[in-house]
Amino acid sequence: MFKLTPQNIQFIDNYFKNSEVIYYDIRMEILDHVATALEHTMQAENLDFYDAFKSYMVVNKKEILKGNKLWSVYSKDTILSFLKFLLHPIMIFIGILFYVFFDNINVTYYFSESFSINNLFFTIILSIALFQIFYFYIYLKERLYVIEKAGGLLGLLYYAQIFFFPGYSSKSPSNLVMAIFFYLLFAYLVYFIIQILKFNQKNKHLFQ
Repeated sequence: MFKLTPQNIQFIDNYFKNSEVIYYDIRMEILDHVATALEHTMQAENLDFYDAFKSYMVVNKKEILKGNKLWSVYSKDTILSFLKFLLHPIMIFIGILFYVFFDNINVTYYFSESFSINNLFFTIILSIALFQIFYFYIYLKERLYVIEKAGGLLGLLYYAQIFFFPGYSSKSPSNLVMAIFFYLLFAYLVYFIIQILKFNQKNKHLFQ
């Protein structure tokens, strides 16, 4: 049975990285699929690695890269998963606590026109986004689709905030709106952490 060398594996990885397969976890799935196919081709046709690779890519490159372009951080499955998470009894209870808190405490009293609660919400979103950028692009030095599609939810919260809860507005939102948005932000943080933990547990081998 023909087995690819570490140098062969690195060659395939570099090839798809240069072909703009930007997500590391997706690239690893493609690499595993291609490596298996190449080992079979090398044995069946008695070819060396480079000839087998060229032969395989002539036939399959377009389809592989076409599939890569279909990935989007705004995943329908992730959105539905998050909505299901929001309906968990514990999360619903926490949402009620948020409403009770904002309905009984005038939090706007602690803010000013120069820095309103609207600005606070925007600042929190921005801080989370900057942390994610630092952690995944600078610390890990890799982009992970499984993680980024969960991060796409933060983008949706940002767009919703612009419409319902604009940072530039001096008008304070209602207690219900504040409760909903801070609940969604809290739920996002919990959901995102859970996704990271699940991913790390399942894919420890990616960063060994």
